[in-house]
Amino acid sequence: MHFHLPKPLHGWREFVGEVAIIVLGVLIALGAEQLVEIEHWRHAVRDTDRRMRQDLRYDLAFAYERSAIDPCLRPRLAELRDELLNGGLNWPGSRSHFANDPYKSGFPSVYRTPDRPFVEASWLTALNSDVLNHFDPARVQQFALLFDEVTALERTQGEEVDTAATLGDLAFAGPITPAERRANLKVVAKLDALDARMLFQAQVLLKDARLAGLTADPRGVRESIDQQRSYRGTCVRTDLPLDLG
Repeated sequence: MHFHLPKPLHGWREFVGEVAIIVLGVLIALGAEQLVEIEHWRHAVRDTDRRMRQDLRYDLAFAYERSAIDPCLRPRLAELRDELLNGGLNWPGSRSHFANDPYKSGFPSVYRTPDRPFVEASWLTALNSDVLNHFDPARVQQFALLFDEVTALERTQGEEVDTAATLGDLAFAGPITPAERRANLKVVAKLDALDARMLFQAQVLLKDARLAGLTADPRGVRESIDQQRSYRGTCVRTDLPLDLG
């Protein structure tokens, strides 16, 4: 039995040529689509990298601020420690020494540290998208390390702010028992440990950022330092290098 293939209307040579043109067109279309996708991800990577660097510059300014105000915080903790160790059944009241307190509160501050809004939105957005799959893996590791350190700073800051709030009644004079002195002394000791942790974490963040080619936003640093000096006074340092390196 013999099978006869139908012949193209214009011959096999013309048919093969038409198929080749179609295949070439498909390949060109696929290549163009791939180029568009590559350019899309290249743009997405650049934009995401820029946003994460911008967020970190704000976070680094807060880390710098913490290093700058530490000479104000440690003496205050030492002062509270000594006052609580003095003994006696009457507490004279102890308040932070602020020349021009910008925070208007019904309860004077006993011990205050900054409560800054560390920024991580760009990193969290990137984690919930596919863009990091198109980054240089080494760059992703850099950002992961830095934002992990930002998260640690934010967590310690929250614990510190909550702990300091428990000392609020020490701003006012009144009777105090030895047990209350010891309890408040434990709080001050915890605040001392948290201050040391905050300072260490801030300096680690600044150092690792420098290795990644990032430094604090100078304008953010200047605004933070000016605000702190306006009410804490000259104990706030202004001579620290931006990268603390």
